[in-house]
Amino acid sequence: MISNSFQHMLKKFTPLVIALLFTAIYSARAQQPVVVPDPKNPGPPVESKVVPTKDSVQVTVILKHQQDKNLQEIRRVLEAQGFWDLFPTEDARVVSWTIAMGLGHVIILQVPANSVRRLNLALENGAWGAYDTEIYLSYDYKTLWEDYIEKREEARDDRND
Repeated sequence: MISNSFQHMLKKFTPLVIALLFTAIYSARAQQPVVVPDPKNPGPPVESKVVPTKDSVQVTVILKHQQDKNLQEIRRVLEAQGFWDLFPTEDARVVSWTIAMGLGHVIILQVPANSVRRLNLALENGAWGAYDTEIYLSYDYKTLWEDYIEKREEARDDRND
């Protein structure tokens, strides 16, 4: 049997762990080529690399469904508050948008550092009353991890020589 304090700790940290997991999985996509349709050429989309600005930050947003509302009630609140007009902000790039069953929306955005306040206001004005919100500044750890693993293996090889 699991103690109450352990259950409380699991409840408290599970969303954070899930958010970090999604961030780790999807943050690599932030640097991947993005398919951009060319409005002048109706042929197949052209692949282009979206280069983030130097002052951009990665933000993981969790929109947790409020359990006392069904989907129709949540949609009514979002429409009444103009959520879809406010979020995501115009200068945000959606890296990934996932529904995690039992949790809600897990959205990874890349935004200019000077628009974090605008993103926060969009969530406060559009999402509150429909979702409980959590926001985490994050970064792409994959390249650092790969470098570490490579150096670690090189050091192991040096020791074995």
